[in-house]
Amino acid sequence: MELIKELENQQIKKRPKIKPGDVVSIYQEVKEGDKKRSQVFKGTVIKVRGEGSKKTFTVRKISLGVGIERIYPLYLPSITKIKVLKSSKIRRAKLYYLRKKKGKAGRLKEKGVAEGVVKFLAEQEKEEALRQAQGKEAEKEKAKDESKEDKKEEKAKEKEGLPAEAEAKAGEKAQAKQKTESSQDKS
Repeated sequence: MELIKELENQQIKKRPKIKPGDVVSIYQEVKEGDKKRSQVFKGTVIKVRGEGSKKTFTVRKISLGVGIERIYPLYLPSITKIKVLKSSKIRRAKLYYLRKKKGKAGRLKEKGVAEGVVKFLAEQEKEEALRQAQGKEAEKEKAKDESKEDKKEEKAKEKEGLPAEAEAKAGEKAQAKQKTESSQDKS
């Protein structure tokens, strides 16, 4: 049993603490054929159950007057990001009573966002900024390498004879002469 728990703990990713009453947006990567896209589901957490890598939470939202509930495993690999938008003051572990409420009656009283959540979100934003910066640096290096190769090719053409630009101009002049000659022949 301990071996199984150790394996499960290795698969656990860093996720924010989610409690019933939290309003969250879940960013999930969806594959459709060859393409991937990000899908967002925003709603209120009404239930959290399980522990470890088997932990799940239920999110409810109302879309076009119809209540929609989804159950997500907390450590689902296709979930790219979970944002806790706000927390609510609640007195129950399971908020099933929200299913019967509509409109203003279905709202929960908001409480301030916990400091831990704010720190976690700040860490995630820093990591994302680092990844983007690394990606930009890699693109710059590729561009430099490509420009060096282009310069080498131009130098090689110059050594052979005419520079690359002169060759292109000469080709354009030859085409222009042919057009003028053919137009003169027609008249």
